[in-house]
Amino acid sequence: MDRHKVATLFFTLFFIFSFKKPIPQILMVALALGALLYYKACKPPLRLGPFKWLIASMLTMFLVVLPNLFVGGDLEAWHYNLRSLNMPLVYVLGVVALICLSSIQIRLHTKILFYSMAFACFFNGGFALVQKVFLGMGRVVGLSTVVGFVTLTSMALFGCFIYAIYTHNSKERWLFSAAMVVGFLVVLFSATRSASIAFAITFIALCVFLRRTKQWRYMGLMALCFGGLFFLNQVLEQHALLHTARTQDENFSHDLQLYTQKNPKSSIGLRLARWQEALAIAKLSPLIGMSLSTKCRRLDQILALSHSYRKADQIDCAEKYDNEFFNTLAHRGILGLVALAWFICVLWCFFAKRKDTIGVFMLSMLVFYVSLGIGFDPFDFFIEGSFFVGMVVMAAMAERLPAELLKSEWATTHN
Repeated sequence: MDRHKVATLFFTLFFIFSFKKPIPQILMVALALGALLYYKACKPPLRLGPFKWLIASMLTMFLVVLPNLFVGGDLEAWHYNLRSLNMPLVYVLGVVALICLSSIQIRLHTKILFYSMAFACFFNGGFALVQKVFLGMGRVVGLSTVVGFVTLTSMALFGCFIYAIYTHNSKERWLFSAAMVVGFLVVLFSATRSASIAFAITFIALCVFLRRTKQWRYMGLMALCFGGLFFLNQVLEQHALLHTARTQDENFSHDLQLYTQKNPKSSIGLRLARWQEALAIAKLSPLIGMSLSTKCRRLDQILALSHSYRKADQIDCAEKYDNEFFNTLAHRGILGLVALAWFICVLWCFFAKRKDTIGVFMLSMLVFYVSLGIGFDPFDFFIEGSFFVGMVVMAAMAERLPAELLKSEWATTHN
């Protein structure tokens, strides 16, 4: 088996085991260790030119977490603050993999990769159906977390959509369309509003990215399928034929009404309270944010400044803020926001140059993560973050292929 197929099979594991935590983290560690061992054994020349900005931006995502760990006597609470390094260290693993593998020519077998995405949609969707219908779970999780399960499945679904758009094989198109329909059950049954909104935004963005294919009829058909499933799910839940994650009263306006009554114990209310507290932290430490121990020491001051309805003894100082940008502002300050914005811009510029399916897939993932960041912290959670970094390394390795090889690879898979 050649190294191209080995690399492809390795990256398929991100999709095949997308229902299970902590597989993405394990795969990232294995990728970095494998890259180090390869470099130690072969000592190839480093060719960092094409990846210098990507490597620099990923390394910056790690470095910006360090300053507040050394401010305000936080060395005394070093052990407690170590958890702040969890996800940033994954970016370091990605940097290690990119540097050590920078001279390798890897040609991903796109058919194998996209078929693993179809498998993930079928398996995860079936798993979600079992958990929802037979186990009566309000929000499906697979063997992972709610957001981790829906995020990774959504990315597999978008990969299937890209493949179905480009394939000229009618049987393959039907297969991948069925995979998308089954995979969409995870989006529905996760009952995660942030993920549902991000899914809709990304689907529209994908249609724009793929506009040159002029497959408007197929895009419209899939949009009708997703919309039909969404409304069918609503009807079944309203008639108590499916177990719901929320009661009929637990809607957006009801959550806001509770918050105005100084009751933040709702999905929206808790987010609003955390966002206000993040802004208060930004006022107290705008440049570098606050470490976990500093937040604990100054919690009363933060709550007073934010006019929060929450009580100090009910707050976990290590909690995140259910918004990528508020979370970054609170933990890493303006420096962290600049680093995040730079990272996103570098990724967009890096992958927008590609004119193949992997490039479109990466842009769709970036849109999904940024959209999901409105109500969650996908760049900062282990499962979603590890998957993201793994995909960045995969796509960056494929970036080195000459354009004619990429076209040849794609043409071969459709003959």
